[in-house]
Amino acid sequence: MIRRKVFFKLIIIALAVIELILAITVKGFADFYQRHIFPIWNATYGRVTGLFKFSLGELFIYLSVVYVLFTIVVWIVRLINFIKRTDTFKKLCAVNTNLFFNIIAIVILLQVQNCFMLYRVTPLFEDTPAAEYVENREDLIELREMLVKRANEMAEKFERNKKGEIIYNIDYRSISMIAMANLGEAAKVRVESGEAEILDDRLQLLAGYYSTPKPLIKSDFFCQQSICGYFFPFSLEANYNRLMYVTNFPGTMCHELAHLKGFIFEDEANFISYLACINSGNTIFEYSATLDALAYVNIEVRRELAVEPEARNALTPISDKVVFDSMFITEETRKAVEEDAWFKTEDVKRLSDEFIDTNLTLNGVEDGIQSYSRMVDLLLKYYFGGTD
Repeated sequence: MIRRKVFFKLIIIALAVIELILAITVKGFADFYQRHIFPIWNATYGRVTGLFKFSLGELFIYLSVVYVLFTIVVWIVRLINFIKRTDTFKKLCAVNTNLFFNIIAIVILLQVQNCFMLYRVTPLFEDTPAAEYVENREDLIELREMLVKRANEMAEKFERNKKGEIIYNIDYRSISMIAMANLGEAAKVRVESGEAEILDDRLQLLAGYYSTPKPLIKSDFFCQQSICGYFFPFSLEANYNRLMYVTNFPGTMCHELAHLKGFIFEDEANFISYLACINSGNTIFEYSATLDALAYVNIEVRRELAVEPEARNALTPISDKVVFDSMFITEETRKAVEEDAWFKTEDVKRLSDEFIDTNLTLNGVEDGIQSYSRMVDLLLKYYFGGTD
């Protein structure tokens, strides 16, 4: 019996290790996995987890903390009783220990299959003509000016309350799913008709089923981490912070849904979210995408022109409404979060950033958390790299 229990765990861990090694060492293996295997998990296991209205992944995180503490207590009690040469808790400890390590083995396998392997997929634009594009100041500034002009114009289109906050009540979740699926379907049609554009072979993977994005149960805790959304690989769920300011919902939901289709790199999920939103035909979605892109591009422009005040002053000013709409959460929400917080926001944010940075680095993303900003490179390739 003991051998069978150990053998099961070894098989699960060995499978995870072999898959990860193949993804790292065999060129094209991860691409094949993303295109043909990963969609199976999303269409089966993902459909089951999608039936729940709440986030199973987030709930699992909280329960796992309680379960680990429980297991430690059981082990300590078992050790004490072992010293006393009694059989108290012996059976409970054995059953729980077996369950504990079974869960660990399964979670490792799910993490490898639904996350770690996907970090070995060929990046967007690689092996395309746009890969040869060389970034330059002129294109960067032109991109920034285009985004600012669009954002300034769109900011005037929304109804606002007395505080200046946008009033826009729609079903963001459904529209985000439709926008993502439509982006994939359009690419798929062009591929099948022989009129494929440069990214269509990859973007067609976005077609098909999506589970509904779910609000994070403890959104206030994620506000402390400045996190808009989260993708839980072991439950295949796209989650969003329900306390965010309205302009964050479209971009965040589409970003997390991109992860559900195997696009695990953060910059690529940002870029795909941008494409889905600006092609959605919905004003708030287009505005959200523009704000997201502008945030990254404006930082790069300011860095580029750091020692050239005259060049910075020549740029088109960003309107006050655009600056206001770029916030993460409202001041009212921020105060409420701080009042109910269990831990200091500074400590939570620091630990969260360190965790995300470490996770990305271990998965081969050398610039870690800074990789989000590589969306600028993707936007430049898209608009100036011959992708018409």
